Amino acid sequence: HINSGLAIVVVVMTCAKLRCLMSSSKRPVSSFYRFLLMLLISVPNLHLSAEELQLYTEEWPPLNFTRDNQLTGYSVELVQALSQLTGDPVRIESVPWTRGYGLAQQQANTGLFSVGRIAEREPLFQWVGPFVSSQNRFYTLKGSPLKINSLADARQHKLVMPRLWYSVQYLQSQGFDEIYTVTSPEIMMNMFRNGRSDLLAASDVTLPNVLALADLTPADVVPQFSFMEHSSYLVFSPATNPQVALRWQKALEQLRRDGTVARLQSRWLGHIKPRQR
Repeated sequence: HINSGLAIVVVVMTCAKLRCLMSSSKRPVSSFYRFLLMLLISVPNLHLSAEELQLYTEEWPPLNFTRDNQLTGYSVELVQALSQLTGDPVRIESVPWTRGYGLAQQQANTGLFSVGRIAEREPLFQWVGPFVSSQNRFYTLKGSPLKINSLADARQHKLVMPRLWYSVQYLQSQGFDEIYTVTSPEIMMNMFRNGRSDLLAASDVTLPNVLALADLTPADVVPQFSFMEHSSYLVFSPATNPQVALRWQKALEQLRRDGTVARLQSRWLGHIKPRQR
C-alpha cells in the first residue's frame, strides 16, 4: 500500500507532466481534467499504512508457538492472514508474556496476542477479535477425592497460577486472595503434579499442551467446576492509530465470512469438545 501523502504528491506530479504533454500535443484539455478526476477519486481508497506493526506473542500452543524455528499456531496463522488482507506488514516476535504485555500498552504500532478480554484489561488496549472462545475450569489429578462444584469450594484449596494470566485477575476479583503466583506455566504444572497445588485452572483450548509440560495428558485429570467462559483477542496499544484496529477488525469479519477462520479452527482446535458446564 502507498502512503496517502506520497500518493497525492505522485498524482500532482503526474498530472502536471501530463498537462504539459497534452498542451504541447494540442490534445483537448478536457481529457486531462477527466484523467485528473479519476486519479483524485482513487486517492481516498489508498489507506495510510502504519509503519511495520510489531506484534508480540508467547509460547502457548496451539494458539502461538515455535516449531522448527518458525512461529506457528492458530492465532499466528490468523494474524498472518489478516496482515495479508490489510496490506499492513507485521513482525511477530515471541517473548515472555510479562514483557509483551507491558510493551503492548506503551509503544505505538505495537500489539499482542492472544489476550483474554476481561473487564480489568478493557481500557488498556484497542481490541480486535474475538479470535477464539474458550471455557476455563478447575481440574484435579485423577485419584484425588476433591469435588469442586462452585467457586466457594475452590477457594478452600491451594491454587498456583502464572501471575499475569487473565484467569488470575478474574479469580482475584472473585475473592481468591491467596493464589500463589509464579512466573511460568512450567512452574505451575510442576507444582500441580507434585501435589503443591490442589487444583489446576486451565482453558480447554490449551489444556493438552499445558498438561504436557508436566508429562501429563487429559486422561490424568478430572474436570471440575467451569468458572469462566471468555474470548481471546489481538490487541493494539492505545498509541497505535485507531484506524489500524478498525481495519483489522473489518478484515477479520471478512475472513469469517469467507470461511478462513473456520478452516483454521478445524485445523488447530479440533480437540475442543462441545461446551458443557
